[in-house]
Amino acid sequence: MLKNLKKNRIGSFNSLYIVIATIFIFSCKKTVDKKTEVPVVPIEFSYEVTCDYCDISYADMYNQNKTIRNNSGKWAYKISSNVSFDLKLSIKTSLSSAQNIQAYILRNDEVVYGTLGYNFAEISYNTKLGNGVASFGNYIATGTGSGTGGSTAPVSSVCGAKNKTGGYCKRVVAGGGRCWQHK
Repeated sequence: MLKNLKKNRIGSFNSLYIVIATIFIFSCKKTVDKKTEVPVVPIEFSYEVTCDYCDISYADMYNQNKTIRNNSGKWAYKISSNVSFDLKLSIKTSLSSAQNIQAYILRNDEVVYGTLGYNFAEISYNTKLGNGVASFGNYIATGTGSGTGGSTAPVSSVCGAKNKTGGYCKRVVAGGGRCWQHK
C-alpha cells in the first residue's frame, strides 16, 4: 500500500509539474519584433539650364534624346521615375553675343553635378555610381579688337567652384577663373 501511495503521489507530482510547465510556457508569449518599414522616398532627378538663345539636348525619362531650340532664360526638366541610365545634357549657344551657360543636374532638388561656362556645355552623370563628367567652352571675343569699338574679352566672370553646402560659388572674379578661396 505504501508503494501505491508513493506511486500516486509521484504521479500527481509529475502531472502537477506538467500542468505548471504548460501554463508557464504558454503564458510567456514572445513578443514578435515588428520591423518598422522605412518609407521609400522616390529619387527625382532633374536638369536645370540657364542660357539665352541656346539649343539644349538631353536624355529624357525614357532615355530618348530630345532637343529644345533657341531657349531663352531658365529651362528645367524633371525625371520623376527611378532611372538607371546616364543622364546626358548638351547645350550650345546659337548667338555669339549670348555665350553664358549655367547647366546643372539635380537629385531631389540638390545640385549633384554641373557648373558655369561659355558657348557649349556637355554633362553626363552616372546615376548608379554618382559621378559625372563635364566639358565647357571658353569665352570668345565677338569684336575685332582693332580699336574701332566693338567687343572686348570679359574682365570678370563667375567663380563657379562648388562650396561646402553643395551649391556653386557666385563670386565675380577679375580675369576669369576661380576666386582665391577655390583655387
